[in-house]
Amino acid sequence: MTERSLDSGKDATVLVCDDDPTYLLLMEETLSSDNLHVLTATNGAEALKLYLKHEPHIVLLDVHMPMLSGFEVCAEIRKHPRGKDTPILMVTGADDILSIENAYKHGATDFLPKPIRWPMVAHRVRYMLKGSETFNSLKQSEEKMRHLAYFDSLTGLPNRQSLDESLEKAIQFAAKEQQNICIMYIDLDNFKRINDTLGHEFGDKLLRKISNKILQCAKDKARIRDAMQNTTEMQVSRLGGDEFMILLNNTLSDKNVKVVAQSLVDCISESVSIDDYEVALTPSIGIAVYPRDGATSTELKKNADVAMYYAKTMGRNGYRFYAESLNKNAMKFLQIEGCLRNALNNDEFSLNYQPQVCLKKNKIIGVEALLRWDSPELGSVKPSEFISVAEDSGIINELGEWVMRTACVQAKEWMDAGLQDFKVSVNLSSIQFKRASLLNMIKRALDDSGLPAPLLEVELTESAIMNDIDHNITRLNQIREMGVAIALDDFGTGYSSLSYLKKFPINTLKIDRSFIITIDSDSEDAAIVEAIIALANTLKLNVVAEGVETHGQLETLNRFQCDIIQGYYFSKPVPADQIIKLTQQPLTKALAQGI
Repeated sequence: MTERSLDSGKDATVLVCDDDPTYLLLMEETLSSDNLHVLTATNGAEALKLYLKHEPHIVLLDVHMPMLSGFEVCAEIRKHPRGKDTPILMVTGADDILSIENAYKHGATDFLPKPIRWPMVAHRVRYMLKGSETFNSLKQSEEKMRHLAYFDSLTGLPNRQSLDESLEKAIQFAAKEQQNICIMYIDLDNFKRINDTLGHEFGDKLLRKISNKILQCAKDKARIRDAMQNTTEMQVSRLGGDEFMILLNNTLSDKNVKVVAQSLVDCISESVSIDDYEVALTPSIGIAVYPRDGATSTELKKNADVAMYYAKTMGRNGYRFYAESLNKNAMKFLQIEGCLRNALNNDEFSLNYQPQVCLKKNKIIGVEALLRWDSPELGSVKPSEFISVAEDSGIINELGEWVMRTACVQAKEWMDAGLQDFKVSVNLSSIQFKRASLLNMIKRALDDSGLPAPLLEVELTESAIMNDIDHNITRLNQIREMGVAIALDDFGTGYSSLSYLKKFPINTLKIDRSFIITIDSDSEDAAIVEAIIALANTLKLNVVAEGVETHGQLETLNRFQCDIIQGYYFSKPVPADQIIKLTQQPLTKALAQGI
């Protein structure tokens, strides 16, 4: 039925059905004179045909008609998608109580007794139309309220409330039918970084794109359909932020679930184009299966959440099933996150510095600042355990600024103590690098400390600069224009293109320790390191070999004419007050024998 204002019955369409021609004529004249458009039918079959074609606003049906009775027509109209709300007035004999009861039984809205009081017919029809309009308005308001309560306004997906109710029903049904159900908790890796650097409007667009990709994957991936029974249903919900959940009922086995999960990982990981940016996000997916991993919706959701955090700690961009042993890891993650929030205010962080030794000059020429955390509750926490938590929780920006400021202040103290041309290297996370406030943060640290810009070097990984290359080259040039040096960290483990390497305004390549470990015993690793050093020399870049621990590694690097070494062979990371002492000891013996 077309949505339109009835204005107390004006312009409304009325369908009248009766096998009495005189009655039809009188009814048409009476209603037409009141600005109502009247359709007439002489039997039930014709009335039903007219209703399906025109979808009138109100229907008047005589009870006794050929072909289909008024009761039968009324029942058929109620089966129509909009027919359940159409006012239907049954015309019955004045004393026919049975017909009146049957009229209500078959779905009639009201009845009109014969003989007809013609002056009252138009008033009765207008009254019913007005009531129908009010009812439909209330119904639409209820539907809007229900939609707001059960669906996410940004993506249109079912929300947490909807998921909770669906999961409860699924568990009840699965318990009765002895079936498995599965939930997949999806969190988008590093979404907060994009949201913070490119803005919330961009983040909203990205979330809509991702939700569409998940839906498309759930509906159209052939191998997902092959992994599920015909009776398996999949509901995709958005829990809020960058978190989604998928409910799969009547799942067959873990093998089938793995197929679905891997398809989701592949689909979500495909890059999308938004506002001239190519963005690639990866998911971490946690999986919990009923009844194995929980008998209630609360247990299932909690354990899927635990599995999702485990997927993050295992490198992200993948899925993990829940296991009881994961609870310990999840609790530690939550403990770390909780303690991190107060660690800066409580002065729990410190910096150690690992010397970088120039082999040609036979001297320490600088240090790399390395963050350490000694928590009163957790004890000494490894960077590998808390840095990823700091990135996920957003604490990394405040923490990174503290590291930059502290390292610059310490480097100025060394300079004032007589260390000349002594450089300090500070690691920047990819999240920090994307922030619009990065340049101001670096400038503020230099200005407040008084450290000359050439004595500061920032280290970035390949993965941090390979997305949105043109924009990143501009950002790197801005850092170089400040006088600050740039090192490309963990070189060889990422995916940078050599054609882009010469475009990046960097000063130093740092060869990842994974290549150095077997450099004196593995010919392939030795060849890689030699090639990197030759490439750096061609591009007029410095080279730092990380993780040098043995004399054999040192000899090989010397043979390859490596510029600088860093590693336990000379010194582990030490507190700031030990650096001057290290710079004063003779290095020839140290480099020959180790410390």
